[in-house]
Amino acid sequence: MMKTLLISCLLLTLLNPVASLTCESCWNEGKDCKNATTEECDESSDQSCMSALGVGILSLLGSKMVIKSCINTELCDADYASSSITSSMYIQSKISCCKTDMCNSGPPEMPESETREPNGLKCPSCINILSDECEGLKTVSCRNEEDQCFYVGGRMKFGESSLRGAIRGCGTASLCDYYEGLLETDLESLGVEITQFECTEAMDEDSNEL
Repeated sequence: MMKTLLISCLLLTLLNPVASLTCESCWNEGKDCKNATTEECDESSDQSCMSALGVGILSLLGSKMVIKSCINTELCDADYASSSITSSMYIQSKISCCKTDMCNSGPPEMPESETREPNGLKCPSCINILSDECEGLKTVSCRNEEDQCFYVGGRMKFGESSLRGAIRGCGTASLCDYYEGLLETDLESLGVEITQFECTEAMDEDSNEL
């Protein structure tokens, strides 16, 4: 449960909810929005209404997560992202954007189902729910188009308490693009701070490097 919460929170940082365009806003486990609200996008920058659905294995029971909000339009360009965190833990996400009031109020698009085939690359793998750093002493095999090693750590506030966490694994270039864009956005209103971020090229499976 803590691992699912950690990864969900780190994925939540894909949002930039900051006011002219009105969008539906929610963050919910499952594939439907519950208790959705509305938000005004930041009129000082180019923003769109975003609807995202993540599917994958984040626990023994699997997981779906829907997120809707305003987002910087430049982050809409790569609409699909995939990451492998361990051999049994992964997530695929589909993002769709539109630019009229409440245009994201419908059901989010489902990522296309695909066979997750190893591609001969690997990356350091780790999950830490006590710190925003993790070393990645083990590796995970990359799948399909995943050719980047990503490392993201952060702090998330929940009322008076906070949660630190970090994950490493394989990711698509689009995943790295998302986080690169987020480094230039203000996530303070979400109570989120990205403290560590890095993307590097994945290594060959037969490499002895870590």
